[in-house]
Amino acid sequence: TQAGAVIVASGAYTGRTTPRIQRKIVPLGSYIIATAPLPPDLARELLPRGRMAFDTRHLLHYFRLTPDGRMLFGGRARFFPESPAMVRASAAVLERDRAQVFPQLRGTPAEYAWGGTLDVAFDMMPHAGHHDGCHYAVGYAGHGVAMATYLGTQLGAQLAGAPFTNPFAGLPFLGAPLGLYDGRPWFLPFAGAWYALLDWVQ
Repeated sequence: TQAGAVIVASGAYTGRTTPRIQRKIVPLGSYIIATAPLPPDLARELLPRGRMAFDTRHLLHYFRLTPDGRMLFGGRARFFPESPAMVRASAAVLERDRAQVFPQLRGTPAEYAWGGTLDVAFDMMPHAGHHDGCHYAVGYAGHGVAMATYLGTQLGAQLAGAPFTNPFAGLPFLGAPLGLYDGRPWFLPFAGAWYALLDWVQ
């Protein structure tokens, strides 16, 4: 049996089954740590309005308080996709960085640490389209919760013959310059060092 159409929505986990798309997506690790519940006075001191926040670094940090008063603190501590060893290494980096943002939490251990892998295109934009009967929606760069839901709905409508909208139709989906990327992100250590340098001189 041969399918008339296939949807590729595998994000950072896009593999050799679809090599044309894999060569245009870079998998990046993103990691988060969480403290134990903080005393209410300390929690209010850290984020008085209780809002989600992030900084403007290239290797950015994002943080918020949970309903039970834990401080979630995440970011691009390491660029590599998640693994148990990478989660542990990233947790140590995030604890160090958290102490710089919130000195009040210096010495407060992380009670939980976890990570995931997100997909980034070379132009930092999402991409949705089709090629040789293969429909795809990838490249969310950490914004997939909302965008993937929307584009999945639009792709489903398209395949069902219903009205649909693709705001990324016609956007060139380029790979690495000179074809230097085959889907294995060998350059991540260099990219991480470059962005760390940009943050240092900023």
